[in-house]
Amino acid sequence: MLEGKIIKFYRKKAGLTQEQLGKGICTLSYLSKIELGQTAYSSETLVVLAERLSIDLEKEVSRLKNLETQLHRWHKAIIMQSMKEVEKINKELENIPFITSSNYAALYQLLQARYYNLKKDYEKTHAILQLVQRDYPSLPPYERNLLRHVWGIYYISNYISLRTEDHQKAIKVLKEVDIDEYGNKEYYYDLAVAYHYISSKVMAYVYAEKALLHFKGTNNPIMALNAESLMLLQIGDDVHLDLDEMEKRYQILIFDSELLYAYDKKGMLLNNLGNEYFKRKDYVTAQKFYKEAFQIADKSSVLYLQHLYSYLENCFEGKMLQKTVMLRKAQEGVSLARKLDNRLYKTIFKLLIYRVEDQLDKFYSFIEKEALPYFQLIKNSAFTNHYAKQLYNHYIEMEQYEKAGQISTFLRDDISYKHNHVCLL
Repeated sequence: MLEGKIIKFYRKKAGLTQEQLGKGICTLSYLSKIELGQTAYSSETLVVLAERLSIDLEKEVSRLKNLETQLHRWHKAIIMQSMKEVEKINKELENIPFITSSNYAALYQLLQARYYNLKKDYEKTHAILQLVQRDYPSLPPYERNLLRHVWGIYYISNYISLRTEDHQKAIKVLKEVDIDEYGNKEYYYDLAVAYHYISSKVMAYVYAEKALLHFKGTNNPIMALNAESLMLLQIGDDVHLDLDEMEKRYQILIFDSELLYAYDKKGMLLNNLGNEYFKRKDYVTAQKFYKEAFQIADKSSVLYLQHLYSYLENCFEGKMLQKTVMLRKAQEGVSLARKLDNRLYKTIFKLLIYRVEDQLDKFYSFIEKEALPYFQLIKNSAFTNHYAKQLYNHYIEMEQYEKAGQISTFLRDDISYKHNHVCLL
């Protein structure tokens, strides 16, 4: 009986005891039974109780009845990344004061975690997930699997750490999702992303393809675009593929992203297409796509840093910019990384500056003393491996074999460095 739950919530909110609220209206035991839904009650009694609490009981009952439907609408909007609808429903839900005391409290908090993760507020996401795990040890099947899914999303989307260890955690928790209980095949995409980050290309492709079928079937063009982009990344390392054909597939997705006004997605695709030409040492063509990517990015975002770094590294390798221009743009990257408190980009932009300035002694010293310890701290195997190889080759060239031996312990053949860790949104 919803009325009893609503009366109880607003009584506690008003700081009243059952005796205080019921005084002159009904007995203490009768009010207790009303709140617990253990007795029939007259409409007159409810009207008087509601008046004493200054609430519109009929309106509150209607809101509570529609709550489950509203929560599932919110979840769908989050999955579709329809941000106007996401924000609209979020405000509506925030105006339902008893939501955290209802039977849907756990579902609401899990969707809040998804909401904050979508907004890139990873601290709030983590805090909510820990709270749900602590306060609801026995969740219903759907919520239990949603919790696993949101943990997986959190582990793979935290741009601050890029920890390889977190990608392994994501795979572990996502593999625990029971699709028969959960029913939300969207999680295939997140599993594909996690496999991509540990360079498991076959598994990433398989789950991205499953996700693509699901998104097409549920009319979710934004996520279908993401899934198809992810599939292209898995086959992109095959340098024997017909690059013209691959570019055609990218251009179709870029056109689709423009139709959807999804400019972050367009930037992602341009950046990743640039990567394909960079890997093949076609720096002129790569520059065209990298430049367009960073020019359309929000100049105060991590995405801008990603695209700018790709552009500058390509220009350095292809000798395509004057030294003074490169240094000015690289310093811009360092300044923005400081402003965003992003140590990863502060580190790699500084390494780039040493290379541009041809200060190789400082470059290798910085790798040894600053960069490698940091990449190990965040447990990013790809960056650790990439820069450890450079330092190892340097020590071999300098005939410092003891130091080369020490660095060799960091090297792994099965981890590949992704130029600017390709964009996944």
